[in-house]
Amino acid sequence: MTQVSRVAKDIFHLQVPSEKLTSIFTVYLVQDGGGALIEPGPAANIPGILEGFNQIGFDPSYLEYIIPTHIHMDHAGACGPLAQQFPQAKVVIHPDGKRHMIDPSRLIASTKMAFGDDFENAYGPILPIPEAQMVVPEDGEALRLGGRDLKVVYSPGHASHHLSLYDSKTGALFCGESLGVPPPGTQAPLPHAAPPGFDIETYLATMEKQRALKPSMLLYSHGHIGKDPDSL
Repeated sequence: MTQVSRVAKDIFHLQVPSEKLTSIFTVYLVQDGGGALIEPGPAANIPGILEGFNQIGFDPSYLEYIIPTHIHMDHAGACGPLAQQFPQAKVVIHPDGKRHMIDPSRLIASTKMAFGDDFENAYGPILPIPEAQMVVPEDGEALRLGGRDLKVVYSPGHASHHLSLYDSKTGALFCGESLGVPPPGTQAPLPHAAPPGFDIETYLATMEKQRALKPSMLLYSHGHIGKDPDSL
């Protein structure tokens, strides 16, 4: 069953279990304006996401944005099926990831290398997204959502196509994997060095760029909520 908690004003944290995996995926919903689904995860998450929406009382037929922090399957695999299901929603993608979401053939090939040829059995399919349904923001661009802005922050290092989102209303930073991954039971995050795209110097520069935003909390895509951003 999807576990839902409110972590800040109009921001919900959904822990979505998978029937075929031991992993629990972290998904966020910003319930303002039409709503923004951040980090939908793999396609296998979709039933759990919809269950979470029901718990919250959110109508996804008004969903405005679907935003993965980067195009790796465990963050963006659900985007194609969700785009088909909710054609009014715009999918927000870093420019370096755009072509791979329009034609995911190379993304599928790399996913098979990492997760096996049968990855779809557990994670679900990776489907193309129509270019007309995509938004490719510039660094620093603000996505208006009801009474708040989600500021897009390019945050490479883990991957060149990584972006983060700074919420103007709460100061929360949806940091994806750009600030590491906190292991269970500890507050100390570890860098998430995924080959072949990991770049340590770029990763460190991204950390300093996001420190300058002075976020109120860090909303990790793997793990818990970071309540002490500066020390983390």
